[in-house]
Amino acid sequence: MSTVSMPVKRHALGLPAGSIRAAHVIGVVALSCAIIVVPSRGVVAIPPYLIYLLFLLMGHYFAAHGVTIAMRDDPSPSPLYLPGGVVRALIIIALGGSIGWKLYDNMPGLRDQFTESLKGLQDQPYLPLVILGGFFLGAIIRALVGRDNPPRLWQDLEAWISLVGLAGLSIAAVIHLVVLTSLAESIMMPTWEGMVGGVVAFYFGARS
Repeated sequence: MSTVSMPVKRHALGLPAGSIRAAHVIGVVALSCAIIVVPSRGVVAIPPYLIYLLFLLMGHYFAAHGVTIAMRDDPSPSPLYLPGGVVRALIIIALGGSIGWKLYDNMPGLRDQFTESLKGLQDQPYLPLVILGGFFLGAIIRALVGRDNPPRLWQDLEAWISLVGLAGLSIAAVIHLVVLTSLAESIMMPTWEGMVGGVVAFYFGARS
């Protein structure tokens, strides 16, 4: 009696499930930690779009980990071909280590940085709507395309769009870590930050 083998489920760009999301979470966390610990002449606030993405992406990634990523009965590799749990451990260690180091090395500086970051959130009241709008747009499109084995071309297109957003995060990293650290005052870029945040949030909504 012959057995029928089930088709192997393909994920974006042929990578293990959750790899693109893991790359985004690692990038956002790394940039946030770098802004916290890198010394500067003035107080460099964590940009609002980065704060919103940090909470959105971490919440989504940790919640999805037990559902679609590295399931116990799924023999496929973990995200980015790393051992199971490594990405989550890196996130916790990076955030905890960065804040802990700043508390030890320059507690007043950390307090001032958090204060300036809160002011930045107040200066961009519509940014959460842009990021949430991108997230829900992705979720709606995913529902229309289908959740189970969507077309390969669409999967890869979504992934490449999100990687463009990740490239935008890299550009923002250069600006915040190289340019703004040499300035006495922080500079916000609401249009650019909204575009990047919306694109990244779109992909996470599409994978929800």
